Amino acid sequence: MALSAQRVAEVFNPSAGVVGSGWFVAPQLVLTVWHAAEGTTHDGEPPPGKPPPRRPLSPATLDELSRDRPRCRVRALADARKGHAFRDAVTVWWRPESDVALLLVTDVRQPASPAGWAPTYWADLTSADPVDVTAVGFPDHDVVSGMRESRQFSGVVHPLSGVRSGQWVITTGALARPTPGSGWAGMSGAALFAGDRLVGIVTADAGGRSGPVAELRAVPAAAFADDPGLTAWIRWAGGAGVWAHGRIEEPEPGRRPASSDTPPPRRTATGWTSPVRAWRQRRHRPLLPPELLDAAPEADAVRDRGGLTYRATEPGELARVYTQQYLDTTTDRDTQGPAAPPSGPASGSEGHHSLRVTGQPMSVGRLLADPTVRHIAVTGQPGVGKSSLLEHVEVTAWRWWRGATRGQGPGEAPFGPLLPLRIAARELVGKDSLAAAVRPRARVLLEAGPPVPGARVLVLVDALDEVTRPEDWRQVVELLLATARESTGGPGMERRLMLSTRALHDSTWRSLTGVGVTEFRLQPFSDEQLHRFVMAHQTGGADRLADPVIRERAAVRAAEFLAYVRAGNVLDLVRLPLLAQLAVGQYFDPGGQPHLRGRRVDLYARAVAEFLGRFPQRQDPYEPWLRDRVEELLGRLRERYARDAPAHAAVTTALRGFLGDLADAYLHHGTPLPRAAARLLTGRPDDDDPAAPGTAEPATHRAHDLPTPATDDPAEHRTVAALLDATGLVVDVHGPDPRFLHRTFAEYLAAEHYRARLGTDPDAWGDALADADTRVAALFAFDRRPAELQRELVRVLAADPRRVEQAAWLLAEGMCDDETRDRILETLWRHPDEREPDTAPVVHDWQQTHTALAHLPGQQRRLHDMATDPDSVPVDRVNAAAALAGHDPRGTGLLRGFAEDTSFPLHLRIGAAAHLAHADRDAGTALLTRFADDTTSRYCAQAAARLAEHDTPGGITRLRALVANPHCPDLARVEAALGLRAHDRAAGTDWLRRFAADGRFFADCRVFAADALAAFAEPGDQERAEATLLLERIARDERVDAGYRVEAAHRLARYDPAGVPLLRDFAGGALPGRYSCDAAVLLPQHDREEGVRILGVIARATGQEPQHRLRAAAELAHYAPAEGEPLLAGLAREPGWDAGPRLRAAVLLARRDREAGLRLLREHVAESDGESRVSAARALAGVDREEGLRLLRELAESPEAGRSVRVHAAGAIGDFDPKLKEATLRKLGVDIRPGGWFSV
Repeated sequence: MALSAQRVAEVFNPSAGVVGSGWFVAPQLVLTVWHAAEGTTHDGEPPPGKPPPRRPLSPATLDELSRDRPRCRVRALADARKGHAFRDAVTVWWRPESDVALLLVTDVRQPASPAGWAPTYWADLTSADPVDVTAVGFPDHDVVSGMRESRQFSGVVHPLSGVRSGQWVITTGALARPTPGSGWAGMSGAALFAGDRLVGIVTADAGGRSGPVAELRAVPAAAFADDPGLTAWIRWAGGAGVWAHGRIEEPEPGRRPASSDTPPPRRTATGWTSPVRAWRQRRHRPLLPPELLDAAPEADAVRDRGGLTYRATEPGELARVYTQQYLDTTTDRDTQGPAAPPSGPASGSEGHHSLRVTGQPMSVGRLLADPTVRHIAVTGQPGVGKSSLLEHVEVTAWRWWRGATRGQGPGEAPFGPLLPLRIAARELVGKDSLAAAVRPRARVLLEAGPPVPGARVLVLVDALDEVTRPEDWRQVVELLLATARESTGGPGMERRLMLSTRALHDSTWRSLTGVGVTEFRLQPFSDEQLHRFVMAHQTGGADRLADPVIRERAAVRAAEFLAYVRAGNVLDLVRLPLLAQLAVGQYFDPGGQPHLRGRRVDLYARAVAEFLGRFPQRQDPYEPWLRDRVEELLGRLRERYARDAPAHAAVTTALRGFLGDLADAYLHHGTPLPRAAARLLTGRPDDDDPAAPGTAEPATHRAHDLPTPATDDPAEHRTVAALLDATGLVVDVHGPDPRFLHRTFAEYLAAEHYRARLGTDPDAWGDALADADTRVAALFAFDRRPAELQRELVRVLAADPRRVEQAAWLLAEGMCDDETRDRILETLWRHPDEREPDTAPVVHDWQQTHTALAHLPGQQRRLHDMATDPDSVPVDRVNAAAALAGHDPRGTGLLRGFAEDTSFPLHLRIGAAAHLAHADRDAGTALLTRFADDTTSRYCAQAAARLAEHDTPGGITRLRALVANPHCPDLARVEAALGLRAHDRAAGTDWLRRFAADGRFFADCRVFAADALAAFAEPGDQERAEATLLLERIARDERVDAGYRVEAAHRLARYDPAGVPLLRDFAGGALPGRYSCDAAVLLPQHDREEGVRILGVIARATGQEPQHRLRAAAELAHYAPAEGEPLLAGLAREPGWDAGPRLRAAVLLARRDREAGLRLLREHVAESDGESRVSAARALAGVDREEGLRLLRELAESPEAGRSVRVHAAGAIGDFDPKLKEATLRKLGVDIRPGGWFSV
């Protein structure tokens, strides 16, 4: 950045009477020399001082930091020009050995925002060439009439001078007149710049008092700039990106290079460059420096996917279609979106409006541009395209960066200012950092400062699920967690993580979400997407589809394929993009009639046979000597794996055996492929390999049984790689991460090993099928079992209600007979009321399980029955019809009927129409259009947003109309602006800004709009500043309902520290009781210490209503158990309260301390009678089901109790055992109607 008066600082140390200079790194931080601040730290406090507090920067934090500390005084040159006084500052970081210190300005009413402050880039001088430098300070020479004037000087640094002392030597012109002592005194601390890079801090005058040249000393920036303590304070007070490393650029055309004495050449007609021409040349220079461009993947690299060869810059049609898939997340895992409107005036709790609605199509570009998403985990079924999605992001981003010039802004990049760095998760095994795992040329991405404002590194960690050894998995996850925690710390750019894996187990998910990871699931093809993919596959790409004749022919063939797979009940299977690739290739095999077998295992069997059948042809490009060496290895494999095989099948059999052992070593033992292949092919054991001889392996052929070569051949590695490459099933054999074409191919090849490992234990098979990470491997292994054993295993799993959902996966893959199929379906459809007491629901994931079975006729019949049953819950009926619609036209008709049925809630009708649009686009979009055009409806914006998924122009047109329609409900207009912003960022943002500022809007909608505006914006952006100002205005407006003021202050505190004092005031009594409690509950999220204190005050306040005291005590027990739990125990015995609040206090205590809570509940039961005793027993049953139910049954059956007490007790039983409730009420002569179906 350029020198400016706003950033140059004058420093005065009153205790030592020392004057110095400095540089404002951020509005609150001044970088100066230690000898100008010496004596301003606590006595005995060792350098470099304490780390910054965990609390955000605020007036309260500044008061705390400045308490009992000696002060320095600082002032910006721009403030001095305006006549402003010095401000107090304290020393927070110092390095005496380098003579550098960092001061924090504490004399402010409100900390200034760093928005608009250009980053300070520091650099080292790595060349021996002299470098022109400049600095601004306040030397004694320029004190005139008691006023200290500023001085800017230019000089030259000679990098090879002062090497032993570790100081830069600066030569400059002498001062104009002699001064007692050093005339340069007071210049110490001035920031030394070479161009726009800070290269040091001036520390001393090393010259004499006379002579034509002055000589100064400066500490190099590289000596202190990446100190963790310094960067932590700068990041805390100034935010990420205000302090970064940046190399010194080459001189611009026409600019004089640095030189000590050589005069500039005379300008001639041929040697002079005009400023306009120089400006144009600068605009056409690359946007990224050369070292970052060198870190990009090679543009001409050729990649191989099992014989599907393509250039790295064009990942192919399949990868492009992947990026259009659904990325969705559940609302319970989406905690960073803007707030939904509170449900009423009393609402002050955490309400969330998910920007990422479940099932809503989400492009990866929109996902990466969402500032509320810090780190991303992409999950999904095997073969759904997770790795291809990451590859698409890498290739697309680097294609733009390679051609970007300075005339373009980073905002034009496809994913914003993100520089991708892709790493296979297996490459992180055994590494202590990301830098240790990346190729040396790409390491600069992790070390360089931001080349453009806001630039960040997007670390793409691919295939985390392929790290299979538990100890390796733990190590890699810990490394990723550490990377996420430190993503904004240390030198270099901020880092974002985007990792792919099949599934996240609960423990891993909790760890990842704790560091800001959001899970997104990649969805399979819809019918329309699959149709489009088949057309592109048949024509060789989307470009040829522009020809109408070719397009028509491709559409006919695609429709033929879809009809075939639908009739064969494999449509759901081929919706997975990887299986679609296999199925389309096999169906349109030019060597025979269209044919496709209907099981996943059959698709893989044929694909592997085709790959291995091309083994001889893939060797054709090899040199003769290399083919001979491969043939020698094949001979060994035939001897070991195919001794008894027919001659025509010997090669294929040998390769299958070898690849099976190789896949098992890769998946089960975690052995890198090159090492495992060399061991298997040469017979030399590896002592470091967990799969080396001595390890129990279920395979019949082991590596140490193979003959050992007589000599070490230097070409051995190349021969092994050539053999693996010729199989077509191992890719990138010459790269850093050789791997199988896809993990599922490795699981298919290693099925014999996995089958032996699971044995005959039904529980082991059930656990493997229940785990999404091992399910496909278990399916392949199950197919290798004899038919009789398969039937027995399925029978046992189907008979166990805890395992029947696992058996359903075998049924979905066509691995069950008719009798077992009927038994599984009958159990899955068992009414929830029919299950045994104290047992979990039979189906844990209704939508996934029942949709996976929708191709079965029996399942279709049951889905149809549910969808047509008027007593079923409406949402169940819509979901059942949606699952049926993909396989049975009746489902499409039912969805159409639900969407048109006025007795259904409107939001369900919109959902039915959206489902219908996937099966019948014209009918679905027509209904969505009708709903969107009903501008008086609360849900019209939701309908328009769903319409835009299928008819983008029509949906966007209606969203534009809705935001501008003053008669449309306020909430619908805000939702329409959100939907519009997904397609037109500028227009959607402008409308959100208008709604948040419009005082005529409902306050909840204004909060909703302002919060959405802030959530979308980057920190420091003008949008974020406007949004926070709007939220603050709403929070301070006394005309606004108090509940919405609390919500506005809470949302403001998420983006700006100014919200914390407001919440503190609200919680401290500025608002009436209920709202004060709301604010106190929210305050600990932003100021834990003060929030805990206020919660304690409310919980102890006898004048407060019981519900507020209970709520405060429960929250206090969460943040400070030692203080909150005794308070709950006391409230459970509060003498002035009714039984209800006291029981509630005991139940809340039991959630924290079960034994203490149970003891209090038992006391309540013993001390009460009648209706109060029923309430106490019911509360007890909520904590101890068995004991509470026993008491309720005794009350319901007691002849001494009144009838109302007995009926009340029987009704309470229904909360825990509906069947027992019905039986008890019948005994009491109460006429009841059995409950209907409900969703689990």
